[in-house]
Amino acid sequence: MQAWRRVSLVGPNGALRAPGQLVEELRGETGAILLTDHVFGRIRPYASLLCRHLATLARPWAVETDVALADDRALVRAARRSGCRTLVIGPDPDPLAGDAAAVGARLRALRRAGFLTVVRCAVGRPGDDAGVFGRAVRLCIAGRVALPQILPATPTSGMAEDELRRGLAWARRALHHHRAIWSRVGLLDRHGLAVLVASYRARRLLRAEPALAPTPAMRLARALARPIRIRERVPFVSTLVGAVQAGGGQVRDAWLRARAARDEGLAAVVIRLEGAVDARAARKLVARVRRALRGTRERIVIDLGGVELVSLTVLTRFLEEHAGRLAELRGRLAFRNLRPALVALRGNLHGMLPNAALLENALEEAT
Repeated sequence: MQAWRRVSLVGPNGALRAPGQLVEELRGETGAILLTDHVFGRIRPYASLLCRHLATLARPWAVETDVALADDRALVRAARRSGCRTLVIGPDPDPLAGDAAAVGARLRALRRAGFLTVVRCAVGRPGDDAGVFGRAVRLCIAGRVALPQILPATPTSGMAEDELRRGLAWARRALHHHRAIWSRVGLLDRHGLAVLVASYRARRLLRAEPALAPTPAMRLARALARPIRIRERVPFVSTLVGAVQAGGGQVRDAWLRARAARDEGLAAVVIRLEGAVDARAARKLVARVRRALRGTRERIVIDLGGVELVSLTVLTRFLEEHAGRLAELRGRLAFRNLRPALVALRGNLHGMLPNAALLENALEEAT
């Protein structure tokens, strides 16, 4: 896209420029243009008028937009007929923010309509975990993205600098494996061949750089990406102060979700749990963590701040089964937001707390 002339759709006064005036300024020039500083399609009448005027230039053009453009088929056809060849999407609005399956389907629809897509994924935003790199790669492959760009967000979140650097390097190489390239090409038309050539050129440059393996936090985030369904039909207790005990039928559609990120301040991988926890989900979570971190000596901090419900089987059977293992992990395993959860559980159980000694004395609170 560097060879395309950048033309702003916004005037010096901050208002959108009149399409007719814009086209008249470009009429004596040649070459492709990239229209910037406005999300194409957000104001539909303006986008339609812009297409009608640009059609008179008979020049290829590209424009910044978002994936929602795929839902307006009439505007998509008008843009294609007027000479639009490339759509630049992101980093704002963030293409990673919505439902990944829906965003991927929209990107594929734009490719079938004849457009090449440039998707800019900014990673390292506040709230991003170590799995954001894998999500960006999967989205670009599933969406048949011609020119994926995975960039560090500005400003970045608290993600460690080394984690961000290694994650970016891994993601860029992952997008240029043979299978990823051919998946992104999609239609093997003239544009598809151009994508193929450009991707293999980029692959040669990337192969000349030293390879960086995924970090432990990235491997763990990938292992924890799929939520775990809560299936036990047992009484659940809320971790919210003053809440009532919930019966098994009330958590029929509950899930346990987990996110992983490295915290340099704690020198540990932090696993944040969200939703509900039963004994089955807890065992599955432990198995995933052990597989992902096998062979490493990473310190683990489990953040309970997002947990809303805990089954009684976690407080009894699960803790009794794993009491020895918890003792062995002393010094490597700690918890965050443990004390507030225990206070709420004790209050909601009318002062009774199974395995209170283990919970209050054997489990370490991260600071």
